[in-house]
Parts: sequence; C-alpha cells; structure tokens
Amino acid sequence: MNVMGKPLSKAIKTFYGVGDLGFTLMSAVELFLFVFFLTTVAKFSLPVVALIGSVTAIVDTVLSPFYGAIINGTKALKWGRNRSWLLVTPPIVVVLFMFQFTKIGTDSVAAIIVCAGFILSHIVWNMGWVANVSLIAVMANNPEERGLLASRRGTWTGLGTVFFSYIGAPFALFLGAVTGHPILGYTLLAGILGLTFLSGYWAVFKITDGYEPTGEETQSAAEGAKKSENVSGSVMLKSVFQNSPLLLLLLGDFFRWMVFFIMTAAAAFYFTYVAQNMKLFPIYLLLGGIAQVIGSYFSGNISKALSTRTATIIGLFGLAASLILCKYAGMNVLLFFVVVIPANFFLGVLAAVMVALYADVVVYSEWKTGKNAASFIMGLMNVSLKAAVISRGTIIPLVLAAAGFAERTDPTAVSLVMKTAVINVFVLIPGIFALVGALIITFGYRLTREKIVTYQAEIDKRKGQTV
Repeated sequence: MNVMGKPLSKAIKTFYGVGDLGFTLMSAVELFLFVFFLTTVAKFSLPVVALIGSVTAIVDTVLSPFYGAIINGTKALKWGRNRSWLLVTPPIVVVLFMFQFTKIGTDSVAAIIVCAGFILSHIVWNMGWVANVSLIAVMANNPEERGLLASRRGTWTGLGTVFFSYIGAPFALFLGAVTGHPILGYTLLAGILGLTFLSGYWAVFKITDGYEPTGEETQSAAEGAKKSENVSGSVMLKSVFQNSPLLLLLLGDFFRWMVFFIMTAAAAFYFTYVAQNMKLFPIYLLLGGIAQVIGSYFSGNISKALSTRTATIIGLFGLAASLILCKYAGMNVLLFFVVVIPANFFLGVLAAVMVALYADVVVYSEWKTGKNAASFIMGLMNVSLKAAVISRGTIIPLVLAAAGFAERTDPTAVSLVMKTAVINVFVLIPGIFALVGALIITFGYRLTREKIVTYQAEIDKRKGQTV
C-alpha cells in the first residue's frame, strides 16, 4: 500500500519496469550463454563445468528465501527500505558479474573466480531485484494499480528477451573480434549489458522518489507512524506458515515456472529432431517473445476488467489448453506455430499477473499480522523460481532417455517414438503442469478482489487510529 498517499505518476505508469529491461538483458547473458562460454569459449573441462553449475545453483537456491528477509528485517537505508537497494546494488553487480565470464589463472583458480563472481553477483543482484519488485506493493493503492505495475514490469521484461535475441551472441563475437580475445568479448558483453541494468534501476530509483518513506523525513508523530518498521523473524514466519494463500500461490507459481523453464530448455530439441530445421528456431524465439510482450502489456487491462485472480486462472487454463493442443499439432510445423504462439501470449499474461497476486498476498499478510512484510513476501517468488530450475533438470533427461535418445542421435534418422518424446517434453508435460497450476489457484487461492479491498480498508483504518 502506498503509505505516502500519492497517486501513481505518468512516469511510473509508463516506465516502471525499465529496470527489468536492463536486468533481463544482463541476466540473459547467463541464461543463454553461460554454459556455452564455459565449454566452448573458456574451454573448461566438462567435469569442471558440471562442478561450477552444481555449486552455483545450490548456493543460489539455498540463499533465495533470505533476500527479502534482510530487506524487511534490517534498518532501512536513508533513501527508503526498498529504493535504497536500487541505488547501491547495481554498480557492485556490474563488476562482480563480469568475473563470471573470465578465465584467469589455472583452470582451478579460474573456476573459483567464476564461482565467486556468480555467487557474489547473485547475492547483490537479488537484493536489488527483490527491492524493485517489492515497489509494486509499496506504490500501488489498490489491486488495479498492482495489476498495472505488474503489467508494465512484464512488458519491459519481455522486451528485454526480444532485444537480447538479436544482440546477445553476435555482440559477444563482435567484441571478441575487436579485442582479439574471445573470452574478453564475453567479459565486456556482461559488463556492457550490466550497465543497462544499472541505468534502468537508477531510472526507477529516480521516478519513484517520494513514494516510500526515507530516513530524511521529519520525525513528526504522523510521519513516524508512516515510517517503515523492521519486521521480526517471528512475524516473517507467521506471514508464511499462517498464510495459506501465499503457500498455495508459491506452489501454483512453481508449476508456472516449470512450464517456462522446460519449454525454454526443450525448444531446441523440437526444431532439431522434429521440425529438423534449426533456421526456424530464431523465428520461434522472436514470435514467441513478441507474443509474451503483448500478453504482458494487456494483462493490466485484463486484470482491471476481471480481477488479478481471474486473469491468472484464465491465463493458466489458456496456457494448458494451448500446450496440450500443441501435442497433437507437433508433427505439422506450420500448425504447431499457429497453436504455440497463443501459449506464449498466456505466458506473458501470467508473468505479470502472478506478480500482482504476490502483492495482494502482502495486503492479506499485513491485515493478519499487523506488520508489512512486503519485501520478504515478494522475495519468496525466488523460491518457486529456483525450485523449478532444479526440478526441470531431471524431467527432460528422464523422458528423452526413456525414448532411447542419445547425444549423437542423427536428426534425420529419428524414430517416431523419439519425435513423440520430444513433443511430450516440449509441450505436453508443460501443458499438464499448467493445468495443475490452474487447479491449485482456482480451488486453493481464495483471495478475491473484494476481499483485498476490504482488508486494505481495515489496515488503513487501523493506521488512522494510531496516528
């Protein structure tokens, strides 16, 4: 809830999310190119690559619940509990992230440096990421505004993915050619796109000035009541384990992320072994990315017309139906494109509206506990995401192995069983996961728009009585 009582400015309505554009451009270097860099450019051995991947993934996952807790549980910096992190974290991230794409010294030393760059940059960038997304709960005055801000964030995130598909790998090759050092090309790519992250977060810091209490405000009784309080560990635990809407949302969001990550990882298999035309892969990425941008952009209007919860349910069922239909269109590439693009539209809608649901849960938690744990609750989105990253790594190999897949399988000699397995991994299994998520949100998550409005009114009344 916007405790400062200010309506959202035009700049916020338009440009909140520009930080996520920069974040997406930067993090896409890791998402799409990190393993390629380690194996093909830096030429680490496969066991070392596996060790780097395991160590960094485990540490990143273990730490994921704590970022919001640190923001909520420690003394706020002078620029605001959340906004301060948008100012101080980006410069640190840019430097640390570049070390993730280096090879300095022997293989052992270089691997340690890469791991350190990964882990430390993620610790810092996750603090900024949680603070940035928490501003949705801080700035919005009602569910409609939360839906709008989540929509803008999703739109800018989708644009980041589309832009990276054009500039990512080619830019790394260009920088490597100019410097004469391929490894340095990736180091510079990480740094340059890191600067877009810095610029975006600093822009959000600027346009959100005045929307969060700061340490420089006069300590009058009224402003003292408005100031953001530290939240104790016991309150944080209550906000989770006595908060069934949050637990169900985390579970439903886990299945949504499973859809996204499995489809991301399995798409290349479809165009290699089923379509047998990898030239169609970039076209799919472009069209799918555009569909997701459109879905995110219009999610705010959909949420306003139907409510965030209803938009989420429609998005999950629509995603499930589209992907299950793709199963039966998979052998016909043209028909497959016709069906899979709407699935990406629904992914775009969900990328926005499910964030807004977390912001609604913040209201419910404050109504129930009397404390605003916005940063902690919004930060828990990382838990579903990281759990899905780990889980997807087991599903794809299991299904392909059951169909007799081998790394050296000739794409032109793939059996019908193998093609069917690839289609199942790419769309049918994600479709089933989307359906499970839809059922969880439909029958488990009961925070309607009307309830959120009622809870917020009661919170405002309590605060009014304490001023």
